[in-house]
Amino acid sequence: MTRSQKILMSAMIIVLSLSSPGFADEVQDLLDYYVKKFTPENALLVISGKPDSTGMFNDIYMDLQGVVIENLRMDRLTFRMKGVQFNEPSEWAKGKVECKDAIQVNVLSTLLEEDINRAIEAKTFGKGDHWHDVSMAITPAGLKGKGYYKAEAMIMNLDVLLEITSGLKIVKGKELWLNNPVVKANKLDVPDYITKKALTRIQPLVDLRKFPLPMSLHTVNLKNGSAVLSTRVLPKALNKGIKYSYKK
Repeated sequence: MTRSQKILMSAMIIVLSLSSPGFADEVQDLLDYYVKKFTPENALLVISGKPDSTGMFNDIYMDLQGVVIENLRMDRLTFRMKGVQFNEPSEWAKGKVECKDAIQVNVLSTLLEEDINRAIEAKTFGKGDHWHDVSMAITPAGLKGKGYYKAEAMIMNLDVLLEITSGLKIVKGKELWLNNPVVKANKLDVPDYITKKALTRIQPLVDLRKFPLPMSLHTVNLKNGSAVLSTRVLPKALNKGIKYSYKK
């Protein structure tokens, strides 16, 4: 067999391996799991090659739009993972997917201010003291806005308009907190313990401790109307690979 024939034969083996029904079904099961988990409006999954029998991928890129994680909508979530170890592919069709470890995880997430406002209200509504009619604006300088906090005081119930000016910071790689918040109560002499309690009810603003992928966020960049959370290194698209997509 000539050298050209050997190269052609090797290429055919690789193509046949990647196009086998079992391989395609396994990766589709993986995408289906994350679509069900995150309920995105659109999703793109790109892999460099098929997983091995243990569930190890060399390289994965995923770009999701309009995802919901722990009742918080993210306008966009993008991640690139290398050396990714999942559980065995035979479990994926049963809806059992576990990302056990990864050598490298790069993440970029965009949050819109209106989604943060809705998350604050949903987080505290119907649990005694709670926030309502929240209107927070995100600017490059920080977060600024107001909301009503309904509190049960010793003598009477209060519905206090609180104005907040604050920075934002990443805590423990998975949480977004108010940073040095300044709170003013409008037209009422409100005890300090009430304003402190009001802040406690919404901290952290974003909690990704249950996020089903290994990651550690590092940076928060603020823009007009949005906050961008990311790891130290931003995820780059995987241009050469096998693509799977989803659209609601």
